[in-house]
Amino acid sequence: MPPAARPPRRTTAPAPRPETRDRLIAAAAAVFAERGYRGATMREIADRSGANLAAANYHFGSKQALYREVVRTHFERLAQRLAERGAAIDAADVASLSREQLVELLRARVRTMFEAFLEPTGIHARLMQRELADPSETLPVIVRRWIDPLRQDMVLLLQRLAPRLSEQRLQFCVRSLMGQVIFYFTHRPALLLMMRRRAYPAGFVDEVTEHVVVFTLGGLDAVGQADGRKRARIERPQEAKP
Repeated sequence: MPPAARPPRRTTAPAPRPETRDRLIAAAAAVFAERGYRGATMREIADRSGANLAAANYHFGSKQALYREVVRTHFERLAQRLAERGAAIDAADVASLSREQLVELLRARVRTMFEAFLEPTGIHARLMQRELADPSETLPVIVRRWIDPLRQDMVLLLQRLAPRLSEQRLQFCVRSLMGQVIFYFTHRPALLLMMRRRAYPAGFVDEVTEHVVVFTLGGLDAVGQADGRKRARIERPQEAKP
């Protein structure tokens, strides 16, 4: 009786398991946040994920493709977080909200951004801090696909809160608002030293959220009044000369 035929020898490595891709994205996010796009290497990312370099190349093909996938993942998580907190902005919905509801929407959005930026293990803010400090060729994509739509949402909200402001004024106001939020992330080490603390205290996010909301509403009113006085001076007829 002839011996049983041996199974054919594998000529290619088996495809990596699906969860390998998720591990690579998580490891890449941490490495990119620590070293920036230029300082990160595919080998370090693969090592940290527990995968091999071939698996990283199999799933993404290049460091830039992996970086874009990491950025997409984290911005989608932020969008999901905004939706879950009732902080997503829809043009049709915003148009029908009362002022009280608009203020509550602003409060929810500011609080959600603080939560995302200040959470101890958060990577999104550190990832963007690295990107802005040393921009990669992916920055135009990041701005067009994710950052600018977030800006437009905030412009829409502030426009409803201060409908008489010009487009230029609204842009300045949005930048001022975001500057207040980002400050507590970028300056956290120095702020904590001045506060004589190792971390922001319990309830800090609620406290600073309320401050930013009140400060922003006051700023919108002040800017609107300044614009009104400026328009009045321009529209006032010049006194007839003697």
